[in-house]
Amino acid sequence: MLNDIHNHWKFAEAVRIKCLGVPTVDMKNVCKQLEDKTFGKIIQRHGGTLILYRGRNYNRKKRPVIPLMLWKPQEPVYPRLIKTTIVGLSIEETKEMRKRGLAVPALTKLAKNGYYGSLVPMVRDAFVVSELVRIDCTGFERSDYKKIGCKLRDLVPCILVTFEKEQIVVWRGQDYKPPEDGHFFTDREFFDDPGCDMERSDE
Repeated sequence: MLNDIHNHWKFAEAVRIKCLGVPTVDMKNVCKQLEDKTFGKIIQRHGGTLILYRGRNYNRKKRPVIPLMLWKPQEPVYPRLIKTTIVGLSIEETKEMRKRGLAVPALTKLAKNGYYGSLVPMVRDAFVVSELVRIDCTGFERSDYKKIGCKLRDLVPCILVTFEKEQIVVWRGQDYKPPEDGHFFTDREFFDDPGCDMERSDE
């Protein structure tokens, strides 16, 4: 992908990139990685679509050399995301919570290879009225919805309850406090920071 970006920059100052799938849960990280690895600048972003500018002083002869990977590295071994018991609960309470979690109405059904940039604020807002949230991931690869669950755990934050039956069930925790800044879903549709030097896409 990095080579493709530099090849496009030979003929145009900017390239449009459309992002789909698991990485779009954290679009800020996607933007940061693209800027860090290409040395370009994102000048506009709307949903999962980015425009990456090469910069005024771009010299294609001095572009970074990106080695081609002729082999796939071995997958790292991560610690288990779902533990036998949830911290602070007994085994019976954990089983009961998993059963209740699978029975609650689904917050949303994710489309495979869709755009998930609004998922984190949706879960945060759902926690205001419900301690358990279920996300329907029917049809997904198990590794994909596990990655989504891991990102939700870190970004919301929340506690993972189960991945059974192609569902992600998360719990807000015992010491949950709603956000004090009053920012709910309608205010979080754009993921630009207020102090960011990039313009919002609606301006």
